[in-house]
Amino acid sequence: MIVRIDRRKLLGGAAALGAGLAMPSIGRAQSKTLVAATFPGTWNEADSKVVGPAFKAKTGAALTLSIILGGDQVSRLTAAKGNKPPFDVAFFDTPQVLDAVKDGLIMEYPVAKSPNFAGLIPKFQDKWGPKVTMQVIGIGYNPKKIATAPTSWDDLYDPKYKGRVGLTALNSQLGIAFLAELNRLKGGTEENFDPAFKALKELLPNVGAIGANLGAFATLWQQEQIDIAPYNFNFVQTLKAKDVPVEFAIPKSGAAGWETSMHIVAGASEPDLAAEYIDMHIDPAIQAQTMKPPFDAIPTSAKVPLAGEITKSLAKTHDDLGKVKGFDWAKLNPQRGALIERFNREIKV
Repeated sequence: MIVRIDRRKLLGGAAALGAGLAMPSIGRAQSKTLVAATFPGTWNEADSKVVGPAFKAKTGAALTLSIILGGDQVSRLTAAKGNKPPFDVAFFDTPQVLDAVKDGLIMEYPVAKSPNFAGLIPKFQDKWGPKVTMQVIGIGYNPKKIATAPTSWDDLYDPKYKGRVGLTALNSQLGIAFLAELNRLKGGTEENFDPAFKALKELLPNVGAIGANLGAFATLWQQEQIDIAPYNFNFVQTLKAKDVPVEFAIPKSGAAGWETSMHIVAGASEPDLAAEYIDMHIDPAIQAQTMKPPFDAIPTSAKVPLAGEITKSLAKTHDDLGKVKGFDWAKLNPQRGALIERFNREIKV
């Protein structure tokens, strides 16, 4: 059952939550403005409707959200290096963190100023900034067309799905992660992606469409042009909230994914406010709210009991979240351009 949240109650609850967290902070920040990056979609909604009101109630500071993807954040911060950065808080997936650290775009996170940092599951504690959620890839499928949940990536190759399998281009995090997972399962390494491309070529007779980006991929699901495909847990929940027929299954090979984290930008105009804002994203009360529809963010605090859709198809316990396989982005990042080019040449025809 999809739980609907009354927006006025949600906003009121967020404001009340923020007011109760730290009222003494208000006086010192009333005339200040924090500029924070956020992702499009559900994270922008969570930041504007839950975290933002709580932050303003707690600090008295204004908040400006810059809706921008992680790679574009790195580009803008790089272009502004040596001058005032365009925002104080960065919002990255793991690959962008590596680039930002290498180029000196973010500073080490002041753990001493972050009361909720110690409450994170250890896997999600990082000196450059807390991992506030994670993305997990699995198999999305249309339950109207597929009555029994798929159990393996090999199910994508079943002849009965000819022309009904979807893929995303490698310019998306989902696309590159699926390629890396497929490569691992087929015996490849970070230095050799031939097994993955061989497997993709074998899959082509079943592929009905390739989304140029995540927005286009969502449209394929909404128009029911595909029935089964690699997909993110969070994105599946977003479509379900729009009454799109899609469910999520973890293959028997195990869950795989990456983390999403927040960081104080080097040279930030408001580093102390940035630390407070980031810490609010890992506050158990906030994470308990953003875990619910319509946000469905996977919590990273050990103090937040897992509930709802997460426990149905992804993880029963915090230990399960800790077992989600990651990827070696330090080796993947330098190859990304070449892999995209190869995909466009050999697969996206």
